[in-house]
Amino acid sequence: MRSTSNRHSATAILLCGSLLWPSAPPVVAAQVESALEPALLLKFAAPDLADRSARPLLDPVPGIIGKDLRVRWVPVPVETSGIEPAPRGIPVPDDAALRRIAGKVSLAAERMDKVETAPAERLLEEAEKECRSYRFTEATRPFLAEIFLRRGILRLWEGKVSEAEALLSRVRALRPGFTPDPALFPPLFLSGWEAMQGRPVPEAELLVESLPSGADIFLDGVRMGVTPSRVRTKNFAPVRVRVSHPGYRDAEIVGQWLPGDTETVRFNLPGDRIARLGELLAGSGRGTGGGAGPLIGEISAAAGTARVAVLMLEREGSGGGLHARLYSGRPGGRDPALVGEMSFPEGEEAERSWKWASDALASDGWPRAESTERPWYNTFWFWGIVLAAAFAAVLGAGGGGGDSSGASGGAVSVNF
Repeated sequence: MRSTSNRHSATAILLCGSLLWPSAPPVVAAQVESALEPALLLKFAAPDLADRSARPLLDPVPGIIGKDLRVRWVPVPVETSGIEPAPRGIPVPDDAALRRIAGKVSLAAERMDKVETAPAERLLEEAEKECRSYRFTEATRPFLAEIFLRRGILRLWEGKVSEAEALLSRVRALRPGFTPDPALFPPLFLSGWEAMQGRPVPEAELLVESLPSGADIFLDGVRMGVTPSRVRTKNFAPVRVRVSHPGYRDAEIVGQWLPGDTETVRFNLPGDRIARLGELLAGSGRGTGGGAGPLIGEISAAAGTARVAVLMLEREGSGGGLHARLYSGRPGGRDPALVGEMSFPEGEEAERSWKWASDALASDGWPRAESTERPWYNTFWFWGIVLAAAFAAVLGAGGGGGDSSGASGGAVSVNF
């Protein structure tokens, strides 16, 4: 026989209760992740819907739907861009390159002293070409200014005054503080230099074209107009020219241009599947896929998932409300099916606005998430009541035993 106090008995019951308390078996995160089906959700807003109105409503959608469906959202597939890979960098001229350029300019000066204009012109062209193969720096700019200066003198000798003045104006842009010494230059050159002062300081001018036209032009991230258009830059460093058109992928080039350069830059813009899909569905009538089936098939294959949902957000007439349409992809290139739509006032709480979308996709065969709620007999309140009742029973039994037997200490005898 073993005797235990009432207080110890109550403690034992509580410990037993804690051992019996229902708990979920540990689940490895990787196993949960592998059990989820990969799915893709594409969200679009109508062009007339401001970004500040659409983004707060559309951004929470994947998380809200993901709570009710057993899916794992995969990233939107990225197509091969029309943007050329950024160059590793236009090389900076080393000492050997600068010595070669200096040698060609020096030889050209010797030929000019002998009035051998053709060899001098050829050497100057070679020196300019080598300068352009390197980054325009403070080390190459003096050579470029010297090359344009001597080519301007050659044009004056040939009687091509307008071309000479254009070349001398480039010298002025490269060396703003340069003033020719009358003791070193003949009157013909000095008069040409003086006439050049009336010309504006030249800039590089690029004619940017695209197919299709109407693309926005960005120069180092700054919008400069739409194609076709002429844009100017006075930046000696490499310049990034990018064009962007709705429904097409962006394209860009990186180059460097000198003052007075003119060049035509042409872009052939490749179509963008994602943007094109949004246009098809935005222009389709309600209840139709707008011929978007083949596009969704391509996107689905690129994303590596058979489940693709498309959500369109539009304005509801002139009343200021919003209307959402939810499509679910179909196999075999068939048009997506409209599985749900809803109208709601602008500014409504996102959590309440999108609950219907989960039900609509589940009705279309998307897997529902398993319920995480415990049965009533595995809840905190149920076991709390059980333990409280057991604790009260032990105390009551201990007290009753003391009154009937008259024994002191309130002991309980337990036989094993």
